[in-house]
Amino acid sequence: MKKLMMFAAAMTIVGGAYAQCSDPDVIDTDCLLTYNVKMNLRTVTGKAVKGTISQDLCSDGVAVAGCVRIPKVGLGLQGYLFVCDCGCEALGDSDDTLLFLGNSKLKTTLFTDEFEFDWMHILGNGKSSETSWTLTTDGDYRDVIGPMSLWGTGFGTVGVKQGVTVFTGFSGGVVGFLAEPRCLAAGANNCEIAGYWLCDGELEFDDPSVIYGTWAMKLNPKLSGIKAGSNFSAVLRKAFPGWAYAQFAEEDRFDF
Repeated sequence: MKKLMMFAAAMTIVGGAYAQCSDPDVIDTDCLLTYNVKMNLRTVTGKAVKGTISQDLCSDGVAVAGCVRIPKVGLGLQGYLFVCDCGCEALGDSDDTLLFLGNSKLKTTLFTDEFEFDWMHILGNGKSSETSWTLTTDGDYRDVIGPMSLWGTGFGTVGVKQGVTVFTGFSGGVVGFLAEPRCLAAGANNCEIAGYWLCDGELEFDDPSVIYGTWAMKLNPKLSGIKAGSNFSAVLRKAFPGWAYAQFAEEDRFDF
C-alpha cells in the first residue's frame, strides 16, 4: 500500500460507488479511525542568513558565502492519518494506515516514502500509552520542501469509542533531517541558496539541515466510525481543502 502525505487525497470513485478504505484485494472495511496530525518543525538557526561572511571564524583569512537556512515561514505540517479498521491494534499496522501531510501556508502537499509506528504500548494503568514512529518523504508538490527523514516519540491516552478500545491521541517530540538549505518563502527578497560555512573555506550544497520540533495526533470523532468506513471517499473530500485535493489528483496519488 502506498504511503502518502497531507492535505488531500481520495480514493478513486468507480461506477458511481464510493471506494472504501482498503487495498483493492482486501475486503472493504466497515469502520474507519481518523486522526488529526500536526507537526511544528524548525531548523537549528531558525532564520535565513544572506551575503558573505567577512571574517573567517576559524582565523584562516578566507571569506566565504553565508548559509541560507530555512527562512522564517515556519515549517508547520498538518494533515490526517486514516486507519482502515477500528481495532486497537490497527493503528500500529502500516498496511492499515494512510498518512497525508502538507503545509497550508506554502500550499504544498508532501509525498510519503515510508511511514510506520515502530512500536505502540498501552501502559499499566490501561488509560495511557507511548509510541515511536519513523517517517521519510520524497519532497513535496511545489519542490520547495526537500526530502525529510523524521523520528518521533511521545505519550498519549487510550479510551473506548463505540465499544472498542482505541488510542485517542498522542503528542511528543520529533527530530530529523531536511534536505540542503533552500528558499522556502515565495518571492523571498534576494534569497540565494548557499552551502554551509566550513572552517576550510569550502562550501557544501548537499548537506542536510537538522530539524526538530513537536508533533500531535488526536482522534477525530466526526470523521471516524462505521459510517465513515463505508464512505471513505466522502470523508476524504470533506477533510481536505480543494487545492490539496487537486495536487494529489494531478499526481495520481489516489491509486492505493
